[in-house]
Amino acid sequence: MIDNRNESEFDSIRLFFKYVVRKLNLQHLLYFFVFVTFDIGDAVTASMMMEARGISAEYNTLVQQIFVNYGLSGLIAAKLALIIVPLIIASTSLKNSYWFINGVLVSLILAGLMATQANLQAMASLPYMSPMEINLLYLKILFVLSVVGMIMDSYFSESEGKGYSLK
Repeated sequence: MIDNRNESEFDSIRLFFKYVVRKLNLQHLLYFFVFVTFDIGDAVTASMMMEARGISAEYNTLVQQIFVNYGLSGLIAAKLALIIVPLIIASTSLKNSYWFINGVLVSLILAGLMATQANLQAMASLPYMSPMEINLLYLKILFVLSVVGMIMDSYFSESEGKGYSLK
């Protein structure tokens, strides 16, 4: 058998990664980081905290009930269903909202990091930010980044005819 292939065995893998890299944009990466920090990070550390310190260690009663009834997988699924899925629907159905959605995603990433850190500090009996402080800081960041995103969206939609775009 004669093998006339000048290609390596990894060409199909390389081709797949080239395709994925070309199709990915900033928003896809932000969704991934929201999933890692806000969904997985916060849910896992919250469940660890509730296991270690009791169910009352969690501030949010809805999260308490979901964890008691469905466990960690239910908590992750609920966060996906209630937060990330509506954002994905909004980003695909609303035109000219790319930077607005990115602002919301960045604020969710920061909220997930703050909540994860607070859960870890609570488990270690260290001083931590209260949930109210985290929520207020999240709302401030959300307001600023979403307003900046709306300004950028309106700017790029006006200048789209001129050929400018950062998407």
